[in-house]
Amino acid sequence: MKDTTVPSHRYHTFVLLMLSGGFMGAYSYFLKGRVFANAETANLLILALSIAERNIDGAVSVLIPIAAFAIGSFFSQMFIEKLKGRWIPILLCTEIVLLLFLSFLPDDTPFSVFHVVIAVISSMQFNSFREARGVAMSTLFCTAHLRGFSASLYTALSKKDKSNFKRSMYHLGLIATFVAGGILCALIGDVMGSRTIMLSCIPLLFVLQEVLRKEVVF
Repeated sequence: MKDTTVPSHRYHTFVLLMLSGGFMGAYSYFLKGRVFANAETANLLILALSIAERNIDGAVSVLIPIAAFAIGSFFSQMFIEKLKGRWIPILLCTEIVLLLFLSFLPDDTPFSVFHVVIAVISSMQFNSFREARGVAMSTLFCTAHLRGFSASLYTALSKKDKSNFKRSMYHLGLIATFVAGGILCALIGDVMGSRTIMLSCIPLLFVLQEVLRKEVVF
């Protein structure tokens, strides 16, 4: 049976986006000042601890990506409502261009520049890709996927429900992909340094070509 689901709602799209997301998160942490530019829960905790310790520099360093993430979410919602189907390919093109831009910046560029760009594009992506195969999913965070995996697995085992077992595997697959992206970034980062971020564009290019080829946007 032909799959009529638009590419932005397909599971393998989320796998590719999670790979890129894990890559970006590891990049900002390992290579750019140990800040999770695409995961603001951790940064909020770092902010709280920095305030408690009266570490102003530490607080500012994480407050910047937190604010950038919020701004990105605000504008992505506006673009979703105004551009509708045209927004997804525009978003993907913007992400790719900005990530390539980061890869060519000098090594002495302030970390905050990388944090802001990654936070903005991450928030836009997170707000724009929300579900696949009728299951709520995230392209950047694993906490919800851990819950989804465990809860669905329990239902599958207790009620012998194959659909919930499949759902639990969806979540587990995304977790594994996110971790794989982080591992790849950490390993390659030792060789390529700041240029490593350009590799996170590869999964995005695959998503973009499928969206442009199959999804109605005009």
